[in-house]
Parts: sequence; C-alpha cells; structure tokens
Amino acid sequence: MITNQTNAASSPRRLGRRQLETIAEQLDPTDYRLLNLLGTHRYATTRQLSEINRITNVYANARSALRQTTRRLNRHHTLGLIDHLARRIGGVRAGSTGYIWYLREPGHRLTAPDQPRRYRHSEPSRTFLAHTLAITEARLVVERTAYDAGGHLSVLRTEPDCWRQWLLPGGGKRWLKPDLEAVTTTATDDEDHWLFEIDLDTENPARLLTKCHDYQDHLNTGTEQASAGYYPQVVWIMNNPRRTQWLQQNISDDSELLNDLFKIVSNMEELRETVQATMV
Repeated sequence: MITNQTNAASSPRRLGRRQLETIAEQLDPTDYRLLNLLGTHRYATTRQLSEINRITNVYANARSALRQTTRRLNRHHTLGLIDHLARRIGGVRAGSTGYIWYLREPGHRLTAPDQPRRYRHSEPSRTFLAHTLAITEARLVVERTAYDAGGHLSVLRTEPDCWRQWLLPGGGKRWLKPDLEAVTTTATDDEDHWLFEIDLDTENPARLLTKCHDYQDHLNTGTEQASAGYYPQVVWIMNNPRRTQWLQQNISDDSELLNDLFKIVSNMEELRETVQATMV
C-alpha cells in the first residue's frame, strides 16, 4: 500500500561547495554506499536500503540494520543530501521505515561530481515509481543471493547505462533497453551475466513479445558475443502468473525465438532460485 502525506520535513536549502566539502569529511564508506545506491536506482525504500546495506556490513540482526540505516538516512536528510517522497510504503503507520528516498541535487553533486547535469526532482507517477522500486528489489535479491552462496555481485548497471545499440545495414541505429544488467561471480570466480526485464502487468502483452524479438535480433548480430565473449541470460520478472504463462507459451511457439535465451519468473522468490542455481 502506498499512501500520500505532506512532506513537511523536506529541506529546500542549497549547499555551496565549501559546505558540501565539510559534509563529505563527515561521511564514512557506509554513508557513501547508501548515497550511491540512491544515485544508481533513483528511488529506494528504507527497507531496501537497509537490506542492501546489510549484505556487506555486519549487524547483529535485521532489526539492528534497519535501525542504524534509518538513523543514517535521517542524518543525510538533515544534511540536505537526500529527501523522501510524500507517499509512503505501508501507510503512515509504517513511520520512517516506509519512506521512499531519493538524492537531492547536493547528493548528486557529492556522488557524481564530474556529471554536468543538474537534477530537478518532480513527483513520479505511481506506475513509474512501482517499476523503479521493482528494479531496486531485483538488485537486492540478486546481490543477496550471490552473497549467501559465497559469491558477490561484480557488475550492476541500471538504465540507460545497461542499454545497447547496434547499426542496421542501412546505417540506422537500433536500441535494446533492458531494465537492469548484472554480473554475479561465484566463490570459484565463475561469472554469470544477466539482463533483466521487469513487467508489472501495465503494458500490452504484445509489447513483451516484441521486446523478446529485440533481444533475439541483437543476439543474431553477434556484436555482444564478439566484444564480450558471451550473451547474457535474459530474465523476465513478472507479477501475474497468467501473464507469465502467456509469455512462456508464445516464446515456445515462436520459431524465430531461441527458448534458452529467456528465463521467466513469476516473483522475486523464483528470481532468487534462478540466480542461486547458477552459484553452485
């Protein structure tokens, strides 16, 4: 449940260069990890940030991780580096654990000082926010699964950094735009490469099949294999079992699509099982 509430605590102040330098001196690697997570994923809940933070930091338990992560986020908020949306996950009773966080302009300057862009935040639509949070959740599941198996997440790219393009015979460009790219590394240093698509039952199903053909066309060019020596496993993460069955059946029935190129999961638990199977 996502509810709206006026964000009275929002800090509008602008931070100058010297102020930002002073703040930077007060931050430790865990602070920067949290800020960089928001820079990478745009939006994340307190819970998601806490659980990702807990993967590589030692806490007594999940409750301790949540409490300490919340304290850090509130401090970053007071410093003017981050803010949270008016809406919360779980309603008002969820308290600060239900906040959905994002970087303010000073946070972007601190984590990506070489980027010339300046960020102006506007309230996202519910559809966009749900999709973005699902991508963050997928990252959490992939990283947690790899870590629990003795491995780690070695590469993580979000859009547009994970997009690919290739040239058509006439010189035109085509784009492949996955939602998320990851490389997981096992305890024996074997790598698995992934491209993820998130479907929350908001688009015409025919567009899913069109996207599958985009992947097949890109595979057929050989450009990815020539440069990287592999083609990633494409994983569709769905939230509707009937829609999952529809996509599985249509991929199977389409003679132009390579079935093994795609894996389709109906929820995050099935995603965990899929990644876990490759970490052995």
